[in-house]
Amino acid sequence: MTEELPEIPGFRYARPLGKNVHLYRGADGEVAVKLLVDPPRAAEMRTVLGLGHPGIVSVHRAGRTRAGLLYLVMKHYSNGDVGALAPLPFERVLDIGVQVADALHAAHRVGVVHRDVKPANVLLDEHGNACLTDFGVLGRDRLPWTAPEVITSGLHGVRADVFSLGATLWHLLVGHSPFVLPRGNNSHAAVEQRVLHGRPPSTGRAPQSLEVLLHQAMAADPAARPVSAEAFALRLREIYHETSPTGSTVDAVVLPAEPGPRRKRRWPVYASAAAVAAGVLGTSGMLFLKDDSLPQQPQEVQPQSAVGNGPSAGVTVTVTRVNRETLRFSWTYPSPLAGDTFAWRTNDELKTGTVETPSVELYAPGALCVQVRVLRADGSNASDQTWSPEGCGF
Repeated sequence: MTEELPEIPGFRYARPLGKNVHLYRGADGEVAVKLLVDPPRAAEMRTVLGLGHPGIVSVHRAGRTRAGLLYLVMKHYSNGDVGALAPLPFERVLDIGVQVADALHAAHRVGVVHRDVKPANVLLDEHGNACLTDFGVLGRDRLPWTAPEVITSGLHGVRADVFSLGATLWHLLVGHSPFVLPRGNNSHAAVEQRVLHGRPPSTGRAPQSLEVLLHQAMAADPAARPVSAEAFALRLREIYHETSPTGSTVDAVVLPAEPGPRRKRRWPVYASAAAVAAGVLGTSGMLFLKDDSLPQQPQEVQPQSAVGNGPSAGVTVTVTRVNRETLRFSWTYPSPLAGDTFAWRTNDELKTGTVETPSVELYAPGALCVQVRVLRADGSNASDQTWSPEGCGF
């Protein structure tokens, strides 16, 4: 553990969960501790935390490390983020959409704009309910869900959040951002041009009424979008009831609190927590699903090894295509220690996560590359940001 990590009465350090996020354990359970390297505006943080909205990530306390770095102690959302489960059935996407839109509306009513709505910032609690995190924090990977006016003029507003929510729900239906091409050029410049000048296709996975609403939400002209998150939520509720089985007794205004049945999880991961704070900061461990309906012969891809002197030195990443939409990334490394966990990120930086086992399966109908970093259980290399070379599958 480094001197930058806080000492929290009643809790002991456990291990890293992701970049600037650490797991602590106490008599009453586990919490996630987020170090705020770039904290957002304090006024927005106080306002959001004061809402106490069930759809906004819970923060227990805040403090400063000995070095003066602000940190937040938050509820540990062990189910991870919704993007890790995509693609999802449209009924589940409607459910999540209503919950997130309600949380956004609560923030908008008190003058707080989120600025970074995306799948990684929507976490799932122990009951599967969606909780929004990362208020006021501009993540470096926000582009694929960002409204055009934010790119051209930096204007963040209610309808920019509506655009991002529309792009997020599209992502949850399909498995990737509407402005990312699974087999195409996804450089920053290419994605930006699609956001500014493109029009996302229909998902092909939802009723026409939902397809129309998502296209309205992602209209280039802010005036053509739903006027508010509240209006967006209302239309999502209407679509839910339009598509519900005849005779449904669900209330005509509010969706069920409990989510529908989940798809079976095929392999274990450690889902990291997120943080609300000074705007809410979130990270997530990723959980992906195999598609057993598409049997194929695994295709091995040439492994690559890391160089250097840290624990990530000598990492060898091997890639196997499981089926036409899934790649499995596995890795080995010298001198493993008990409790080691692993951070990973894709080459386009659209997905990141932390896992307990040296393997991760990702939605990848086209080429995808992954880098890996070893995280020691004692936090001894928490400040080491060295990554392995890319392991690429096709």
